[in-house]
Amino acid sequence: MTYQEEKLLFNQKTQCTIVQHDGTIKETDGNIFTWKIGTSIYDAHPFFEIIEGFIEIFEKEETTYNFPCIHLEEGKLDKICDITIKINTEEVVILLFDYSTKYYELNKIAQQKNESILKAKELELKNQYLLDKEKFKNSFIANINHEIRTPLTGILGFIEVLEKTNLNFEQEELARIIKRQSIHLNALIEDMVDISKIESGKIKIIDERFLFINLVEGFEETYAKLAEEKGIEFETYIDPSIQEYLIGDRTRVFQILNNILNNAFKFTEEGKVSLSVTKNYQRTNKISVGFKVEDTGLGIQEENLKNIFNRFTRFNGDKQISGTGLGLAIVKDLVDLLNGEIKVTSEPDKGTTFDIKLPFKFDVTKTIPTKKKKKYSLPETKKKFRILVVEDEEATQFLLMKILISHGSFFVDVAINGQEAINYLERRNYDLVLMDLKLSKVDGYKATHMIRNNYGDKMISEVPIIGFTAKATEAERDKCLRSGMDDFIAKPFEQEDLIYKIVKQIAKKAAS
Repeated sequence: MTYQEEKLLFNQKTQCTIVQHDGTIKETDGNIFTWKIGTSIYDAHPFFEIIEGFIEIFEKEETTYNFPCIHLEEGKLDKICDITIKINTEEVVILLFDYSTKYYELNKIAQQKNESILKAKELELKNQYLLDKEKFKNSFIANINHEIRTPLTGILGFIEVLEKTNLNFEQEELARIIKRQSIHLNALIEDMVDISKIESGKIKIIDERFLFINLVEGFEETYAKLAEEKGIEFETYIDPSIQEYLIGDRTRVFQILNNILNNAFKFTEEGKVSLSVTKNYQRTNKISVGFKVEDTGLGIQEENLKNIFNRFTRFNGDKQISGTGLGLAIVKDLVDLLNGEIKVTSEPDKGTTFDIKLPFKFDVTKTIPTKKKKKYSLPETKKKFRILVVEDEEATQFLLMKILISHGSFFVDVAINGQEAINYLERRNYDLVLMDLKLSKVDGYKATHMIRNNYGDKMISEVPIIGFTAKATEAERDKCLRSGMDDFIAKPFEQEDLIYKIVKQIAKKAAS
């Protein structure tokens, strides 16, 4: 049966259109839609763009594709058609079968039933989405701590090792910046763990006395290099009337400003970024400080400004700003927790300004009592002390060996899991064990329990054990001590803290 014969069977409810392989309409009867010969079928309706894909995979034999219930529009004309597309080596034939009346009648019957089913399904999907989202969040928070802290321990540790080598002035500056940013990264990781606490209002705000000018100058040093790389200016201004030392949550303030400065540099390709810090007012021992971050970047559309602080908000196009992670939504939460204010103004292609007001306190007197740390020293002996490091991360193994051997008082052996550590202890006497908690086969807790309870030899059962892990929480510390460990150190750690704890435990064991 020819295409013309097929068309006659359906008369006015059928339209036959023949097009070239490039989409140009060669012939059409116009029974349904008034497509013009010589125009492109791809401009008639977006549906027909699929023909391009069919032509790309077309081989020599004629191929037929059928599509039921396709909604087509042309001006005010609105039709529901079944569509058959036949492709051969010379042309493409498109047959439209107008079943609008039939589909509309069936749709009315099914619509009421479908609406109730869809609403029930929508509620089910929303509920499942919330459950999956909560499950993912809990899983993410539970694992991100260890996965990021472990390499961060290596970064901070090797920076400290690097600082003790012969560096020129520029290298010292770069090492100092890397160290400072790594320390702040560690603080931000802790904040990521606190996301759920922010949502439930349980996050802790810690007031501490800190050198305020160092905080601002730190941004100047860090972002000056980024500005130089991007070929833009970075200006800072600090009101000289602001006290040298302020009392507040330094980590949260850094987190807020760093996030906003990072956004400013991210979306500014030319011009400048500026940070100005001014005093709003001062009363007795309280002060309100204003932070203004201005840039000449892409800017934000006015209709998007009202959603700028919403969680998980994304804006389309090149001007999108993500609200995920510790983004602007978290910044707004932190500002609120600090009893501050934040406002944003912006003009597309001209720039954005963030105005933040945060309250601080300051000491009327300058004398601050300091708590002295008790001093410990290693027992006098001609022999070096032997340390067993139980760690499965190669970088951390090397770092600990480098720190301990460089100290000059220790020999070091390395075990990669708890069972191997026990094998070492059975063959050789050790003065102390550094025990990672997250190990394969036998973890740190189980290994400690076996050491404390399975041996009558006190050289094994009473060996000092210091646990270390990326989970830097009080609960984790308490769990370590309850399992029989003598002390606990969180990753990443300062070399001085590690050596202090090792010396302390060896000295206490020798004195007992």
